[in-house]
Amino acid sequence: MIETKSFANAQPILNADGSIAGIRHQDPIYGKLPAEPVVLPEPTVTNGQPVRGRYMHTSNGKKYYPMDPRPSEVHSEVIAHHLANRCRYNGATQHKIYRSKIFYSVAEHSILVSRYIEEVLGKPEYALEGLLHDGSEAYNGDLIRPLKYDPLFRAPFQVVEEKNEWAGALRFNLVYPYPKEVKIADEAVTAAEIEQMIIKDPNEDWTNGKPHDDSRVAPYEIQMLDPYPAKEAFLMRLEELLRKRSKYAFIPSF
Repeated sequence: MIETKSFANAQPILNADGSIAGIRHQDPIYGKLPAEPVVLPEPTVTNGQPVRGRYMHTSNGKKYYPMDPRPSEVHSEVIAHHLANRCRYNGATQHKIYRSKIFYSVAEHSILVSRYIEEVLGKPEYALEGLLHDGSEAYNGDLIRPLKYDPLFRAPFQVVEEKNEWAGALRFNLVYPYPKEVKIADEAVTAAEIEQMIIKDPNEDWTNGKPHDDSRVAPYEIQMLDPYPAKEAFLMRLEELLRKRSKYAFIPSF
């Protein structure tokens, strides 16, 4: 276990070798730091040496180890790039009016989740969590919902997903586990997406085995941006929200 020494208003985040990866500060909005020290996932060790597992390629030309994630290796531009290239609903998307639009990114979805939290739920302090709630997908991918919430698939995937979510949360000083508003907004935006761009055969029973909550529907028109505009919009929204948290110290990207 990697230990952290607590201070009055901050906790250093340490790498496995004892070097400081960054500082997590007490948040004036959310209040006190967690009672338990913030720790990074413990890397696998073979013959006394850390083994990080297999790496993946990222859009900035660097390696990333999804089985041994480090906050200092989480990059906002990589998150924006990868999420802008990831299609929601396993690619089963098509605009019901503009039929030539068939791509809808996780990046655009994340922007709408952050807006719903701020504009509809009235919780702007959680908008950054909304924007980055799927940030780990840039590094560990995702499963379609029927598999993701099936116990057979969920258990092993959850271990990897939570490691990478923690790394992102530490990188951006996010509240984690995410506040309930993130899930509410995620489901509301999902309901709007399904209404606008998921084709449904009227002969199918769509109530049996439904994988989402549609009790709320976000009041947004889905644009279905192409990847590059989606990436740019994501980065602009991220910059806007980070400015509101400019008093916090962030772990530097390299």
